[in-house]
Amino acid sequence: MSIPVILPEAGAGRNQALRTALSLCALAGRPLLCRGLMDDNPRPKPGLGPGHLTLARALATVTGGAWQADLGEEQLAVEPGEPQPGDYDFNMSDERQSAAPLSWLLETLLLPLAAAAEGSSLYLGGGTHVMGGPTSDEIRQVLVPDWRLLGLEVDYIEVTPGFYPEGGGEAEARVEPCQVIQPLVAEAAFAPVQVGLEVLSSGLPVHLAEQALEGALARLELHGLKPQTRLRKARGGVGMALLVWAQNQAGLRVGFNALGRRGGRPEALATQAVEDLVAFLKSGAGLPASLAAPLLAVLACARGQSRLSVETSTRELKAAVKGVEALWPGSVRLYEDPQGGPAQLRVSGRDLGRAV
Repeated sequence: MSIPVILPEAGAGRNQALRTALSLCALAGRPLLCRGLMDDNPRPKPGLGPGHLTLARALATVTGGAWQADLGEEQLAVEPGEPQPGDYDFNMSDERQSAAPLSWLLETLLLPLAAAAEGSSLYLGGGTHVMGGPTSDEIRQVLVPDWRLLGLEVDYIEVTPGFYPEGGGEAEARVEPCQVIQPLVAEAAFAPVQVGLEVLSSGLPVHLAEQALEGALARLELHGLKPQTRLRKARGGVGMALLVWAQNQAGLRVGFNALGRRGGRPEALATQAVEDLVAFLKSGAGLPASLAAPLLAVLACARGQSRLSVETSTRELKAAVKGVEALWPGSVRLYEDPQGGPAQLRVSGRDLGRAV
């Protein structure tokens, strides 16, 4: 057995370091020993939570490998094998009731399955519209288009939404083999040529969703942005979510979401997402840090160097850098501007086709 890679602060950035390292360890062909894990509850506490335990088990399953961990422990060991194509079914509540984002499963398994010899299908269960990870709408409207832009062949369909605290959402995904991932250049300020606005409502009066949509539309137009709009009604729990996304000339997308709170005003939902987008556009950055963090493992497998600027260096982004650096030291450089301007990222890809 190879000497394991030790990730001492795997819980950094709400376990972003863990997810990044899990995604890459099968491609690197190295066992992984993670310490300092945090529970995936909205109020994190030390110890492995059910969602991330499911991720370790899922990675071992799709690679024919092994894992060792228990709920509540601060250490996790994974020994991956070779990525195997197949039809897989994973649920974030398999170990214990959890509303952890099902997007974490797709983030963790995407690269290993893309390195397999044939295509794979995933049936995923968990939170589709919860805190801690991209919502189902972000996956469909932002991550999937960006993955495809980079060369990954991914399809995603939400079956039913799942909100906090019950979770219970379901989705299907398809991942095809990928030979080459293209590097990403997003240094210049993001300039939108297309803007979209979506509101999802489930189990609530439709007028609340209409108020959120109208409020966001008015606020976007105030900033000179005219979006295409969509109001989606669904069945699956009780909740509301709003996503505003933008696309630049190169086809790169960014997105900002807001989740409804019990007793909250729809107008507040609209304000939060729109103002997050506007603040990003005014920052002069090429990519939001919230998107760069989950994309970092993919860029670490690109054929060539990626060059990005992000509006700020967040804990999640720094954690993703730690996850990549643990397995491929020297692959990522993060330069922070002492004057408060955008931070710069340089990612030297190891090439997915040569990593396995």
